[in-house]
Amino acid sequence: MKQKVLVCITIQENSRRLISQGFSITESMHASLHILHIRRGETIFDNPESSSLLEDLFDYGSELGGEVHFLCSNDITQTILDFIIDNHITHIVLGEAPIVTDLDARETVCSKLLETLPNVNISVLSREDYKYQQA
Repeated sequence: MKQKVLVCITIQENSRRLISQGFSITESMHASLHILHIRRGETIFDNPESSSLLEDLFDYGSELGGEVHFLCSNDITQTILDFIIDNHITHIVLGEAPIVTDLDARETVCSKLLETLPNVNISVLSREDYKYQQA
């Protein structure tokens, strides 16, 4: 089976670092690169600044040979899970989730992915360094 790397990004400049890391992984694994942004709600084009930054990030990913994906959903985690399954993703690159104080909010996308997809490799980039977690 062909290796596929998925980079999940948000509309933040730090996402460029996630894309770079995903590209590095694809180079070492001879894998294909996929870049995914999921917008909560109905549209991704409601804020001109967000649209511009997102366009820049996807241009950067495309320059590196990545296939870019825009999706809208109110259930971000389930949409990521569905995308991974439907596209046979073998490796995921995520940014570290913000620290939360609410106990109910502590279940991050990463923990849900680990629980649901134990055979998929997950790389988590912290704000300060790179962490690697392999299934």
